[in-house]
Amino acid sequence: MTPHRLTAAVFLLSSAIVLGSPAAADNPLEFFEKKIRPVLVKHCYECHSVDSEELGGKLRVDSRPSMLVGGESGPVLLAGRPQDSLIIQALRYDGLEMPPEEPLPETIIKDFERWVSLGAVDPREQPPADPTSGVQTDAADDEALWSFVPRQNPPVPSVNDPDWPRDSIDRFVLSSMQQAGLQPTGDADPRTLVRRLYHDLIGLRPTQAETEAFQVDFDRHGVEATARLVDRLLNSPQFGVRWGRHWLDVARYGESNGDDGLGRNATFPNAWRYRDYVIDAFNQDVPYDRFLTEQIAGDLLPAATARQRNRQLIATGFLAIGSKPASAMNKNFAMDVVDDQINAVCTGVIGLSVACARCHDHKHDPIPTRDYYALAGIFKSTETLYGAAGEEKLTAPPTPLHALHADLQATQKRPDRTSPPQLPDAYFKFVDALEPELHAPLDSKPDALSLSRISTFSADTFAKVNETRFTGRFEQPTDSYSVSFWFRNTVNNDTRPITAYLFSRAALDDKTLPGDHLGIGGKHDKSRSGKLFIFNGNVKKTSIVGSTVIPRNSWNHVSLVRDGNRVKVFLNGRLEIASEVEATFAKSLDYCLAGRSDQFAPLTGNIGQFTLLSRALTDQEAIALHQASGQPVGVRPSSPLGFAMGVREKAKPADCKIHINGDGSKLGPEVARGVLSAYRDLAPNDLAPHDAAGQPLSNGTIDFPAVSIAPSQSGRAELARWLTHPDHPQTARVIVNRIWMHLFGRGIVTTPDDFGVYGARPTHPELLDHLANRFVRQGWSIKQMIRAIVLSRTYGLSSLAEPAMSEIDPENIWLSRHVRKRLDAESLRDSLLQASGQLDYAPGQGSAIETLDMLINWPPGASTDLHRKSHHRSVYLCMLRHAPPQELAAFDLPDGVGVRGKRDVTTLPTQTLFLINSEFVVEQSRELARRVLDDASRGEGDRLQTLYSAVLGRDPDESERDRSIAYLRSTEATLAGAGQHQDRCRLHAWASLAQALMTTNEFRYVD
Repeated sequence: MTPHRLTAAVFLLSSAIVLGSPAAADNPLEFFEKKIRPVLVKHCYECHSVDSEELGGKLRVDSRPSMLVGGESGPVLLAGRPQDSLIIQALRYDGLEMPPEEPLPETIIKDFERWVSLGAVDPREQPPADPTSGVQTDAADDEALWSFVPRQNPPVPSVNDPDWPRDSIDRFVLSSMQQAGLQPTGDADPRTLVRRLYHDLIGLRPTQAETEAFQVDFDRHGVEATARLVDRLLNSPQFGVRWGRHWLDVARYGESNGDDGLGRNATFPNAWRYRDYVIDAFNQDVPYDRFLTEQIAGDLLPAATARQRNRQLIATGFLAIGSKPASAMNKNFAMDVVDDQINAVCTGVIGLSVACARCHDHKHDPIPTRDYYALAGIFKSTETLYGAAGEEKLTAPPTPLHALHADLQATQKRPDRTSPPQLPDAYFKFVDALEPELHAPLDSKPDALSLSRISTFSADTFAKVNETRFTGRFEQPTDSYSVSFWFRNTVNNDTRPITAYLFSRAALDDKTLPGDHLGIGGKHDKSRSGKLFIFNGNVKKTSIVGSTVIPRNSWNHVSLVRDGNRVKVFLNGRLEIASEVEATFAKSLDYCLAGRSDQFAPLTGNIGQFTLLSRALTDQEAIALHQASGQPVGVRPSSPLGFAMGVREKAKPADCKIHINGDGSKLGPEVARGVLSAYRDLAPNDLAPHDAAGQPLSNGTIDFPAVSIAPSQSGRAELARWLTHPDHPQTARVIVNRIWMHLFGRGIVTTPDDFGVYGARPTHPELLDHLANRFVRQGWSIKQMIRAIVLSRTYGLSSLAEPAMSEIDPENIWLSRHVRKRLDAESLRDSLLQASGQLDYAPGQGSAIETLDMLINWPPGASTDLHRKSHHRSVYLCMLRHAPPQELAAFDLPDGVGVRGKRDVTTLPTQTLFLINSEFVVEQSRELARRVLDDASRGEGDRLQTLYSAVLGRDPDESERDRSIAYLRSTEATLAGAGQHQDRCRLHAWASLAQALMTTNEFRYVD
């Protein structure tokens, strides 16, 4: 295939901006069921429904027609016009006041405004039926209930061209293609195929050398060469990075709660372990049935080793990492968490949305309300361990976390820190070896430091301070330094706004406070009370807080390390804070100990063994310094291997009562814990396909082994076994459809999260069942399924469309060609880093917020930006809900609030502007330009070849070479005319060309 060529406009970065529709809105029906109906039921139905004793204002809101007709004041709902809708005016107390007791929270009102703006989708065409009734299936649309039918075992079809298929997959595709009057286009050339395989399997582009090596191998060995390449990519650790991210979309992965409606966003410091579990599971090709079982009931599985136990506990993070509800819905917190878990399991695993059954029988899918509460009983009997971010309880009582141990019997006691440290000679020898600028034990009045007021000194308790600060000066200006000291705070952490400041590097008594200020939080911000924080002054206002509460009257060891704009704080030998914090002290030599530079909130207690270095300690040195003291590590009991979010059994499992219309205050009959009943209640002979004689074609069965849940069990283990039963109609179909979608750009079922009546019908139903059967038969292996698909003739087709074929099948439903795909957010960022030579292929360690159990102020700003620069693969970036990494946010990154099996693909002006103006993109282009220019002995042509190879994986053709050289010379001349230095002009010109190549479709799309 001829590569897409560059134009002069590209070099000038004047890319045409193609306007597109905004990101697709959330599923409007699901939005109504989760955000609108529960509020109407809770706050409005009492006075405005068919069951109201006295109908207020002759208005009913229990059906859409009733709202459109309205009451005494007229229609309350004007779809698409929130500003003119009486219901919005009433909620805002603008002339009308509903509910009359008090206004609803702003977050709920905004939900209603959004609902009306989106057209006020509402399935309630009639007043709700009795919510305790069952689903009437005798009138069900047989075709619409296709996914509930047992999988068929269709014969592999014969085709007109038996030499074309390479696999049974190809025969199913070619048969449908020919029935539609189509023929397959030609095969993709090796260069296109290798790029496609690299992108689809590991999310990166091949280097020029890898492309050329494959082309040589393919020319000699054909399909055998492709098979070798596929096996190598499947065995690459980058495979799990790519395909793990796909599952994280389904698992609604996020490392914070998202805006809780009160201007806060609580972090989940331990969520990253689930991310790593998923990546590892895909790399190890854990059978999918086992993968699901671990995520739903891993804590209930037997474990032969501590490592296996830890893995299984971490896996249950699938149920714990969901976004918790806003404080405005506090009374429904427990059921809202259960609702999220039901949605994650049902939508993510079997492609069914059951959310609306919380309030009423599903209108079309065979899911009665009783089934919803049968599942709800399982998850209400499960304790969700999400921790307690910022000790603000996440609107519910705080919970523990799973402790991970190297030894299954490991135990640990809280370190005793009530006595002053007795430091051995080894500590002082270690300090001397560091060659400090100053070491002041503070067991007596120090010569090198000045005191603001009289203090007492002791060999045991060091300096006793109360509004006393020690001041000193660095010998020389330095933007890297370290300090270490021991302290005891004797003031309650909630006594004053800031409990104490411990150290400042700043000009003394400057009220704007430029500099570093290390302190202990107080009552000003409950999330910081008793925790260390670092603050860089009133101008930049960057403030980063640790996660450990320091008990009053305890002795603690702190090391503060600044290395340029990087700051780390170690507390008792553990890394407590690590972040980018801009240095604002300029060339100031001043510092003070036991207080802040302006004498605000000084330490009350004791301080001693102060060590100052005019360089940054390494992590190893900072940790070893504490180890040399012989004092215990940490402040509180901790697991040797950390903690994990997850779930566990409640002490007393119980069945759940139906909530009438979803209202927790109106309880109906109790429902036994269990699973969906449709497969039991639906008659197989009525639903299965029939032949011309009326005989059922199904050779399967709908009946599963009975699900029986013991009174002492939640039922999660039984639910997992039910979902992973080999004959379950939906589980295997849903996952093979997801795999197909990621390889072809669209699924056989184009609504991968909805296999119900509202979802699309499969374009190739026999192929879908063939793949699902094959998947189960081959041990639920995701890698084997991917391998079979990518080695098929269908996958290897060219994406170039024959005009005649495109006219018959413009959307490529029948797969007569492959489809061109745009790089997703992560692949784009990773490819930019790869092109610049900056990509770190090693797994990312932990998370930027691993030590930050806190509430982020909302909306996020400089003071709450917890992201830090990283060159690792994008999956390892901190995924804060509603505050994602800026490098990814512009390109349809899911918000992590709900299951998102299929991402939106939008084309917006902001995306082009990002590629032109983003600091990240500019930085990568400059880095690549520096690399190209490093060898002064190379000529312009060789450098151009290196540049094109790095970005596009090929050499420039003659025309591109000529135009690129002309552009470089023109740009350099223009900059030189503006008075810039020659080297700077050259770097800018080459960086501009590199950035231009990075914005081309050839770079950003895969054919």
